[in-house]
Order: sequence, then C-alpha cells, then structure tokens
Amino acid sequence: MTKTPRTVHAVTTKILKPVRPAAAGSSTATDLMESLPGFLGSGGVCGVAVAMSDEPWTSAFFDDRTRFGIAGDGLRLSGPSPGSVAELLRLAFTRLPPLPPAPGEGLYLDADERGVLEPEQECLVLDLMDDLRRTRLGTVQLDLVRDGERRPWEMLAFVDDDRGRHLAALGRRRGGHRRFWWLPGSVERLADFVEGRVPDHG
Repeated sequence: MTKTPRTVHAVTTKILKPVRPAAAGSSTATDLMESLPGFLGSGGVCGVAVAMSDEPWTSAFFDDRTRFGIAGDGLRLSGPSPGSVAELLRLAFTRLPPLPPAPGEGLYLDADERGVLEPEQECLVLDLMDDLRRTRLGTVQLDLVRDGERRPWEMLAFVDDDRGRHLAALGRRRGGHRRFWWLPGSVERLADFVEGRVPDHG
C-alpha cells in the first residue's frame, strides 16, 4: 500500500482548526491602519491575534516606533512606543493566561515546493502529532505585518496544552522550500520571530 506523504498543510490545519471559525470574522493586520487611529503605516509592527481559550477574543496592535496602540475585547491602550516588540506583545496579550514554555528543545521540519515534508522526518512528525493530540487549553493565531512587508510569516501561533505553551511558526517560501518550527513558546521567543531572529538549525 502506498503511503501518503505528510504535508505542512496537514500540520498547520491541525494547529489552527480551533481558531479558524473565530478568525474568519476578525480583522486582519492590514485593517489596522483604518481601525486604530493614529497609525501611519510607515514601518514598525502591526498585527491581530485571534485566540480561543475559555472564550474567543481578539487583540489588534501596532507600534510605529513613535507610539503604540492596542484595541481588543474590553481593552484599549495607547501611548509612546515601549521601544520593544516583546513589550508590545506582552501588552497585547494581557488576556492570555500565563503559562510556562513547554519543556524540551522543540523541533523543525523542512518541506519541498509542494509542501511535502522530508521522508526522514517521519519520527519528528509523530512527536509533533503526539503533542497536538494532548488536551488543548488554548490557541492563538497571529496575522502580522512588519516594516511594511505583507505577511512575513505564513503562520505564527501559540498552542497551549497541559505541558505548557508551544510556538508554531511557518516561514514563507524561500527558493521553493519552507521550514516549520515547533518550539517552547514565550512572548520573548515570539518577538524574535517577529523581528526575523529565527533559530539557526544549520
């Protein structure tokens, strides 16, 4: 019997399935220029986080290096730029329950131009699927624009389970290939990805 190859799409679908209904009715990062007064759209970071935990919520945020703005369910903040992407995200995720990063070093998967994962990574995929079968405590999907670039990441998400918080990141195609990271999750590590400081796995 021919074995069906595993794909990046199958992995990301499994991760984002809980939030897709909520995200379908939410804003996108590019809407922020109209929805958050004062945003000039000239560099910096803006984004929308759509979360599912006890109940769905959305947080929209921007920092144009001069000032920041955050608008969410029952939350509105603005003022001078905190000067830190991590601090901006920490403020934007005020409603996110505190949780330690999941244990371990995490993993990464490489896919070809069709999104098919490398065959020798089967054991890593099985480890990832074991994590995704654990009881889900919450999921946060992020839509981001940084320095005027549209969607530098195909996917950024937090996944919470009984072991802690995971960070899922899928890079955009470079030379026809994509890389997927599954790492212990924290605001600081998410900020590294937002700023392009991704882990170097050789």
